[in-house]
Amino acid sequence: MAEKKKILERLKEIGLKGTAFTLKATPVFMEAIGVGAFLACIVEKNPALKKRLAELDGKVFLFEARDIKKKFFLRIEGGEIKVSLHRAQSPDVTMSGDVKVLFDVFTGKADPDTVFFSRKLEIEGDTASAIHLKNILATLS
Repeated sequence: MAEKKKILERLKEIGLKGTAFTLKATPVFMEAIGVGAFLACIVEKNPALKKRLAELDGKVFLFEARDIKKKFFLRIEGGEIKVSLHRAQSPDVTMSGDVKVLFDVFTGKADPDTVFFSRKLEIEGDTASAIHLKNILATLS
């Protein structure tokens, strides 16, 4: 059983490396479309998540994937997540980390506190909104 778990973890690592490579080569506008579709799918499958996201209405989050040198903005509007590549408005919260860390945090596979205190995730800005988003994402796991 431990052998099977090791193999699955190795396959996951390989898949994430392939994803990071693909993201590096993908045009930025296509990334925004992909990220938006991915997040819309997560929200659509979780009605409770949509309701909770409405609590952050109007907030803007900047996610920076340092390892692939990409960033995107998320604006919460009426429980929906709007993705953009640029904003005239400064973000309320900036979260920076490797793409795997950001992906795992946003899908509820990694505890934001754990990756924050291990220095894999940096958070700047409106701490209350960051904590609120963290608590909402924690309900996904």
